[in-house]
Amino acid sequence: MADFDELLPEEASERNRRLIGDLRQMYRTEAQTAEHLARVRHRLLTYRDGTMDEHQGVQGHHIPLTRRQDRSSTGKREQTRSTSSGARLWRHRLSTLAAVLFVGVLVGSLLLVLSQIHRSSLNAPGAALHSSKLAGGSGSLFSLHMIDSTTGWALSEHEILRTTDGGLHWKNVTPPDTLITRESIADFLTASLAWVATPQANGATSQVLRTTDSGQTWQQSTVPAVAFKQMTFVDAQHGWILAGWGPGGGPAEAVAVFRTVDGGKTWRNVSSALPASTDTPPPGQLPFGGRKSGIQFLNASTGWITGTVVANDLSWLYVSYDGGATWYQQSLPLPSRVPSAQLTLSSPTFFSATDGVLPVIFSDALTERGIATDIYATHDGGKTWMSTTPLPLASVATDFADRQHGWATDGATLYRTSDGGLQWIKLAPGASFKQVTLLDFVSSILGWAVSEQGQNSLLLKTTNGGETWTPIPLTIS
Repeated sequence: MADFDELLPEEASERNRRLIGDLRQMYRTEAQTAEHLARVRHRLLTYRDGTMDEHQGVQGHHIPLTRRQDRSSTGKREQTRSTSSGARLWRHRLSTLAAVLFVGVLVGSLLLVLSQIHRSSLNAPGAALHSSKLAGGSGSLFSLHMIDSTTGWALSEHEILRTTDGGLHWKNVTPPDTLITRESIADFLTASLAWVATPQANGATSQVLRTTDSGQTWQQSTVPAVAFKQMTFVDAQHGWILAGWGPGGGPAEAVAVFRTVDGGKTWRNVSSALPASTDTPPPGQLPFGGRKSGIQFLNASTGWITGTVVANDLSWLYVSYDGGATWYQQSLPLPSRVPSAQLTLSSPTFFSATDGVLPVIFSDALTERGIATDIYATHDGGKTWMSTTPLPLASVATDFADRQHGWATDGATLYRTSDGGLQWIKLAPGASFKQVTLLDFVSSILGWAVSEQGQNSLLLKTTNGGETWTPIPLTIS
């Protein structure tokens, strides 16, 4: 048997040492059982179905053959051969039976002890740390949208989740036989209205799910796309999907815009950016050049597609005024305080028919290292966009609760503005605020953040505008 005197780290507790001691006792017991089985096997083979060997007595003494027995031995050769063959068969069967019994008892003992060690580790000090992460194998949160202080939606790597108590408890509302992956996208419009698009296994189409009753029931439709960028709805009927389309990659990317006017029951391709021999597309069409990042609409007719191009001081921003059928490029005035750099634009956010913000990251074109973030603002419905005050970081997450109150982070450093980006203050959010990938605020003081720690996500909550953050223990039902 293996030497268990050198314990693994998880066996270091007193309880685990007791379990290992029990295992030693079980091993000694099984060894005795094996010896007993061996003695029984020997006796059975000796008797050969109840008949003693002709050369052995009951006590194992030699019995000499008489002349008569010797003369009759020739007639018994065939019987002896048959008896020897049967003995060998019984030896094989009994050996197999003994081995199976011994292995079965040994495996059962090991499983019992490992189960006890697992229960012990779950109840050990520090195990409560895992209760603050997504349970049940849900993995990372990559989409989070709180509607108000209590109700919100989220997408994990495997599930569609919904909360009604501010994120303390989450209900899995994923419809049966639906596969949610990191390639899935969602738009959570209200507490009851939501859409989720997820690629199908065929690699050519995607399933679009829609609910109007908070996830109690879902309806399905299909869209011929898989490489999703973003989905956005402005009301219960009008929505758009920006998806990869055909060949692409590198500094250029083909995309298609799908639109629905019936709440997601049907989708139609209204615009495409396809490979071309020139970087200049025909008027009204999206260019093949550039990497596309997202799509957002202000109303049923006016919307934007954002992205980046491998060139300094060139903004990739296109606007549509006819529901996504035609697109025209918009320019941005560059801030004087930021050196020449490559611009990466994220989707805009609107708070009214006139007011909105547009995050822009400035990066070194050679190293792709982010050097600044500027929140552009509009007060005329997106006709013009103006720079505010650049931040000395490349943000991975920005969020605004209204036109005045916003936050930006590079994953560890957090900035806050109370005047729409004109002035920013650097916060000290505490040790739990690290590796943050998402920010979501519903007011100037109440917000949530997603921190990627290991293979799971940690949900953080603030009630003082981001000055301090508290991990939230998550429960999924």
